[in-house]
Amino acid sequence: MTLLYPCGVGVELAFIVNPRAGRRTAVLKEDALRAALGPLGIGVSVHITRAPGDARRLAHDLAGRAGVIGVVGGDGTVHEVVNGILPRPVPIVLIPSGAGNDLSSLIACPRNLRQLAAVIENGWGAELDVLNFGDRFCVNSAGLGFEGLVNRMSHDVARIGGRTRYAIAFLKALGSLRHPYFEIATSRGDEFSGEKLLVSIGNGRRTGGAFYLTPGAFPDDGLIDVCIVEPMGRARMFCLLPRVLNGSHVTRKEVRLLRVESLTIEAKEAYPMHIDGEYVEAGPQRREISVVPGALKILCRQSRANILSKELKKIL
Repeated sequence: MTLLYPCGVGVELAFIVNPRAGRRTAVLKEDALRAALGPLGIGVSVHITRAPGDARRLAHDLAGRAGVIGVVGGDGTVHEVVNGILPRPVPIVLIPSGAGNDLSSLIACPRNLRQLAAVIENGWGAELDVLNFGDRFCVNSAGLGFEGLVNRMSHDVARIGGRTRYAIAFLKALGSLRHPYFEIATSRGDEFSGEKLLVSIGNGRRTGGAFYLTPGAFPDDGLIDVCIVEPMGRARMFCLLPRVLNGSHVTRKEVRLLRVESLTIEAKEAYPMHIDGEYVEAGPQRREISVVPGALKILCRQSRANILSKELKKIL
């Protein structure tokens, strides 16, 4: 098999592994990779992250030498890798091992070395959009206000996995509930201003491993899905929470969904925020957010599990 090299030649498949992702079970041994991929004539290397920012630095360095960059980790690791690669069109392949794994809920990623070998050999994949936040790219979702606060609280209970982690974070966040004031303008002419419980910006459908705030989103349709939730008290939030778990909250009068090509969000005070599950303390500022269609090439299995608006294509 011949891999395409976007920038020069060198290592065919370079894996970036975050051993601290999720429940810290991400393990990938180079000899096992060589045994699985060697018969295909593919050389491999494995690079372990030690601290935040390592995945981005490694991806930036490897993008000039690798035909494909593999990622073993969660959505935060993917976020770093993509920000290290772009704007170079180097494909990635993901073996999910994070806490939420929201991106892999949209894409039929390989789950073991046998599936990985088949995915690389077949060379099929998707071209996903990314969202440009000015200072970084977002792959799956971002959340402002209460969603960002829940994300921050979830890092305090990182040893707990699954929905339980975010349920505990939700309860902890209620103790610090506030409604930031946002001014929002979209490319289709919408304008909103006032206090909001949260603003969720989705390239994908799910965030936090369980919450379908933008349930109609496709990561390859060239559009940004936006969910704006008006202020409410704690009792009404408890009633809304089960609906967010299945996406039925969209019918509630406090919820507004938009689908746009770009938007601006301005805040006069600091507010909690996450981008792809990575917490950011956002200061008073004006953010311009736009979609970059088809910027990220990702290899995947040919499966009905892919939640895409377009057919897969050969990318290797």
